[in-house]
Amino acid sequence: MKIAHLDSGRTWRGGQAQALLLMRELRTRGHEQVLLAPRGPLLERATAEGFAASRWDAHGELDVFALFAARAALARFAPHVAHAHSAHAHAIGVPAARWAGVPAVVVSRRVDFKVRTHPFSALKYALPVDRYLCISEGVRAAMLASGIPAERMRIVPSGIDLAEVRAAGKAAAPSLRALAGLPDRAEVLGTVASLAPHKNHALLLEAAPAVIAARPDAHFVWLGEGECRAALERRRAALGLEGRVHMPGFQPEARALMRQFDVFVLSSYLEGLCTSLLDAQALGVPIVATAVGGVPEVVRDGDTGRLVHALEPAPLAAALIEALAHPELRNGWVERARTAVEAFGIAHTAERTLAAYREVLGPRGERA
Repeated sequence: MKIAHLDSGRTWRGGQAQALLLMRELRTRGHEQVLLAPRGPLLERATAEGFAASRWDAHGELDVFALFAARAALARFAPHVAHAHSAHAHAIGVPAARWAGVPAVVVSRRVDFKVRTHPFSALKYALPVDRYLCISEGVRAAMLASGIPAERMRIVPSGIDLAEVRAAGKAAAPSLRALAGLPDRAEVLGTVASLAPHKNHALLLEAAPAVIAARPDAHFVWLGEGECRAALERRRAALGLEGRVHMPGFQPEARALMRQFDVFVLSSYLEGLCTSLLDAQALGVPIVATAVGGVPEVVRDGDTGRLVHALEPAPLAAALIEALAHPELRNGWVERARTAVEAFGIAHTAERTLAAYREVLGPRGERA
């Protein structure tokens, strides 16, 4: 099968990681692929790994030049499937693919908020997409609530390369305590996430005083960078938490550093699935998270971790205090999560993706 992947992301985030992982897995199955993406980590990594890739710059969702460029590239490659992995790729890539005569067009949907909330979004979601690949039931529910027909959606959970994650977790890395300036006795409540609004690190700041009062050695460490840094730093200072909430930024050895967490904590108010939770489970790190979007499909409350209501600091603080106070509880979560995370291997993601491609293509898919 010939597959064209379109992505508009210029940074390295979850969507770009998923696109590259899928491409790797599809290559092992013998499928021919091309990537259209802007200059950035995804294009660079795909090129370095020997994938056919072309620079494609989409500046917004009304970029006519990007539309013409995508149409020309797709016409040359003549794929069986065009797969849009990002919002701008959806808006521009779908009409380009139809104009180029691509038989099947699919779009990955990774976030769990409603669509069709304004005229342009309504127009975008009226484009002729054969299948929306929703990464969780939470995402699918949001799409259903927006009026997207159920028959046009399939659940295709995000996945991770389990072997790669576990190997990265064992790789040499700096001491997390040295990196963040923590005392040796610190209990580390760690987060790996961009400093973006929906990740809601502000909720952790509101929960932190209660946690520290109950657990005097507790420290919060946030690995990640983003547009909310300045606002979070101001709020941290206002609460007097500079010595307890540490923000060392993006770290390329995040998985090895994550293994040094006592608890992984996620405070999002929107979340499609969150592959960092999958990484934590594969690495044997206990989890406390907010029960939003697809998170309950990854973490089973009381079984493979603890889930709390989003937007409320008191339940989050109580769950973190409980986790730190009861190591036997954390150990039970970890052991059960090691088994549960196997269902999220990237091979399963690739199989479900291929099934969606073949479903749309019908007999053409079998021949491809």
